Amino acid sequence: MANIAKKLASFVLLLGFFTQVSASDLYVFVNDTVLKAKDGKSAKLFLGVPVQVKKDNGENVDVSVKGYLDGLNIYSSQSKELLIATMDKGFNVTKKEGAQVELLGSIEKGSLVDDSPEVWEEHEEFFFEMCTQCHAAPKVTHHTMIEWEALFAAMKGFAKLDDEESDYLLRYLKSNASNGLVKAKH
Repeated sequence: MANIAKKLASFVLLLGFFTQVSASDLYVFVNDTVLKAKDGKSAKLFLGVPVQVKKDNGENVDVSVKGYLDGLNIYSSQSKELLIATMDKGFNVTKKEGAQVELLGSIEKGSLVDDSPEVWEEHEEFFFEMCTQCHAAPKVTHHTMIEWEALFAAMKGFAKLDDEESDYLLRYLKSNASNGLVKAKH
């Protein structure tokens, strides 16, 4: 009986792991993660970018990333509000609907998570730390990416943020905005 219980527990663990890796959307958890194409070219994916898993290869997974091309940069929208990837020269993209493109390649499995709030946990803490010194923090999803850019420009001087902190916080705000990368699970 104990042997059957062990086998069942192992099966449940494997099934849970397979479900995580096979989820339709996972999120880049490690900043500046490398997406490697089959031809050796690479693209740098930024924190919080959603990817769609195509195939599990053990330590790596084949994924798809969709966005809008401008030179060697890929943005989350046609209006170029949030940079999601930068590519090596010669990285092949696949045209999708309208102006959208798709990047295909392999990424380390450990760079991905299925829970977008986990990606932004530290950023959210920093947001509340910085943005509640003078006023109540607004709900991040109440503004669009472009609205956050304008609001942030007016407020970053009061918070006395350096360039790195500003980039860190603005990426969180834009990614979690009403039209950002994160799709709220309500």
